[in-house]
Amino acid sequence: MNRRGFLKLAGALPAAGLLPDLAWAAEPKTKNKTEASKKIVTSSKRQKAVVLIKLAGGNDGLNTLVPQRDYSLYAKNRSATLIPKHKLNEFPLDNGMSVNPYMTSLRRWWEQGDLAWIQGVGYPHGVLSHFRSSDIWETATSAFEHSEIGWLTQVLPQYKQGLHGVVLGEGLLGPMAGKDCHTIAMQSPQVFLSQVGLVEDIQPINHGSAALKHVVNIQHQLHNAGQQLKEKLASPVRLPGFSTSVLGRKLESVAQMILSNVDTAVYKLEHSGYDTHANQLNVHNNLLFELAAALNSFGDAMKQHGRWDDVLVITYSEFGRRVQENRGGGTDHGTASVQLVMGGRVSGGRVYGENPRLNDLDGDGNLHMTTDFRAVYGTLATRWFGVNNPWSQFGSVGFV
Repeated sequence: MNRRGFLKLAGALPAAGLLPDLAWAAEPKTKNKTEASKKIVTSSKRQKAVVLIKLAGGNDGLNTLVPQRDYSLYAKNRSATLIPKHKLNEFPLDNGMSVNPYMTSLRRWWEQGDLAWIQGVGYPHGVLSHFRSSDIWETATSAFEHSEIGWLTQVLPQYKQGLHGVVLGEGLLGPMAGKDCHTIAMQSPQVFLSQVGLVEDIQPINHGSAALKHVVNIQHQLHNAGQQLKEKLASPVRLPGFSTSVLGRKLESVAQMILSNVDTAVYKLEHSGYDTHANQLNVHNNLLFELAAALNSFGDAMKQHGRWDDVLVITYSEFGRRVQENRGGGTDHGTASVQLVMGGRVSGGRVYGENPRLNDLDGDGNLHMTTDFRAVYGTLATRWFGVNNPWSQFGSVGFV
């Protein structure tokens, strides 16, 4: 393939499942490569991995962790979207909250200390636009700042060289956006491997325009990543009995890449459908059922193959939902919500953060944020990746 052909491929591949021009950028520039390499943690054969799952649309935290202790206040604001009180004994927590009964497949992970919840997560002056709030979450900025650099792009180049992340499915790079984070986006490993064979290797050059050098380097890096994945996934581990939902299939692919020792630190995927403005109850319950079943299968696969301590799963969403339901039997865009964290090294069986204060809402009828999401990111930076925390002013959560 010549360079013109590569550029044409780069423009066409987003629909086919690859984003080489955007997703795999040039190596970060350093004044002293030897000095910089001293700060990089050498990857081992058993690469640790974070699995980020975006609950796209704005997950209703109050119907994920239901206020059992304050049930009367909860029920006062909801009727069509109400989780019945008698169902709350199926997965009760010790802080007066109860997990949605459609997530009971995760109860055993909670009881063995491998699952934790973080409550009241958000940021000051919450924005209720899907796109803008997603940008804030994925760049770790405030409501009054704009950035095109993902929060993981501020972390992963300190942690390792080479491939930093894999985005699986339709989602954008989000937290791994930016030229210094080397990320591959794909519909699935199978689609990726069928396409990457079209990209021939070209050695990096030191002459010509900056744009030409950039494109050539992208092609070289993409080729190398493709060869790694081709080699690692030649005989993927079979995982019988895995959840068959769309999310389950994505997590199965992630599990196979981890078990094949693909050398990357983060996998990102999306579970869509959480924008529940109408007819929420059944839709949201089914989404949480799918999420729990897929996570249960993923945990079983990792544990069975001795990799449970090497992975950390964490969910996030652009915002929560309003406390008061609307006339359509749904909930509108809100503020603070909850995050799920799961893995062998998680300090689990605990709920971090304050319970929602249903008798103390803001002027728009929304919950107050009590845990800044950047405290969660800082915890991952220092306690999982072992690098500097760009958000130390927000504290930490301690779930790992």
